[in-house]
Amino acid sequence: MTATAPEITAPSPFEQGQLQEAKGLFQTGRLADAETVLRDLLRRNSGLLEGQALLGTLLFQRARFDEAAAVYAVCMTLNPSISAFPFNLGTALEKLDDKKGAVEAYLEAWRLDPRNAHVALFAGAALDAAGRHEDAAAMFALGDDHAPFVRRGKDDPSLPAEMRNRSRIADRVMREHFTRLHAASVDESARVIEAETGAKPDLDRVRVAMWTQTHDGPVSFRTPMQEPSVFYMPDLKAQTLTPAARLAWATAVEAATTEIRDEFLAAVKNGVAFSPYVHGAINAEEWKKLSGNLDWSSLHLYREGRKTPIAQHFPKTLQALEAADIPRVDDGNAIEMFFSRLKPGAHIPPHFGCANNRITVHLPLIVPGDCAIRVGNDMHHWREGELFAFDDSFEHEAWNRSDQDRVVLIFESHHPDLTKDERFAVERAYADRGGWVERRAARFAKG
Repeated sequence: MTATAPEITAPSPFEQGQLQEAKGLFQTGRLADAETVLRDLLRRNSGLLEGQALLGTLLFQRARFDEAAAVYAVCMTLNPSISAFPFNLGTALEKLDDKKGAVEAYLEAWRLDPRNAHVALFAGAALDAAGRHEDAAAMFALGDDHAPFVRRGKDDPSLPAEMRNRSRIADRVMREHFTRLHAASVDESARVIEAETGAKPDLDRVRVAMWTQTHDGPVSFRTPMQEPSVFYMPDLKAQTLTPAARLAWATAVEAATTEIRDEFLAAVKNGVAFSPYVHGAINAEEWKKLSGNLDWSSLHLYREGRKTPIAQHFPKTLQALEAADIPRVDDGNAIEMFFSRLKPGAHIPPHFGCANNRITVHLPLIVPGDCAIRVGNDMHHWREGELFAFDDSFEHEAWNRSDQDRVVLIFESHHPDLTKDERFAVERAYADRGGWVERRAARFAKG
């Protein structure tokens, strides 16, 4: 829809009085009288943005959606930088069953305010109604990054019914999309492996794996105290602890303990600064005591698959860990690798890790007395230089009741029961999902 309008103008004192009169009539429910005043005002000065905006709202409330849409288009012409106008235009066009027009309007509103989850929720629902289901999933996912109500609002009785309904659509669309994406990724892995080896791989355990937050179906965990928050392979052997003897590379890493500890102490002495492991923006109740707190702090060499500037201080550590069976992404980057410091008196509360296809490995460097970790029902006391490997998808907690810092080097390794083909398929599933997430916003760029 197109519209022309003069440049935006300021009201004269008389026009300002009319505008206030119209507002008062509108607020008291005298919509017909308010419209009469506004029409008279805008006939003489159509560049009054506030008057046009109020008229659009009034017409929408009176269910005159075609007229409201025309007025919102005028508002967009007067000030193209305000996202509320294309958003309002989208709501009017939806009422007129103009799916294509509604999508275009909502996307324009989102481009003006891409962090607005409310806009993303409406835009995603419009895209789904228009048959653009993958675009809808992308838009919903972008909104979900900024506000949990995009998918969880469906269960919030305090939200308007329309919001809850759109949230139900968002949850359904995202679950369907990510479940299809996983299946397609496993199929592609099977094709690649068969083309390279001439044999059909057994990927059944990967095929039935589920991304627990977006699985299109019921999610239940087979083993008590095991609840991975992101990725779950139900057919993979569940075992809290993995003996170091099962890790062929363990001895080589343990042999570098002194060298790694010396490098750590030198870096700290030279001013390399710790950061809170639990970011200050995290406000979940269980993490309240550690949020933004250095009681549990870290020196990250890799974080979220990216090498950090701190890594340059640890060449010997990185060289020693080349021997370990570490899952790597993006040109060989580890997903996470860090020195973890737990101060005296600190307690990491019970929690679950992200996935059961990997194990977490600790190389203890500085271990005072009376500090330990619980994984499921198993208790473990670290010993300097002895690797400790466990499945962090089991509930676990740790504490330091001594009067000195406890320091361990933490990294991940593949679950030892995964086959080579399964590792390939799992890593591809992560990469395909991550790549889609990285590219999702680009599909809405103009041009």
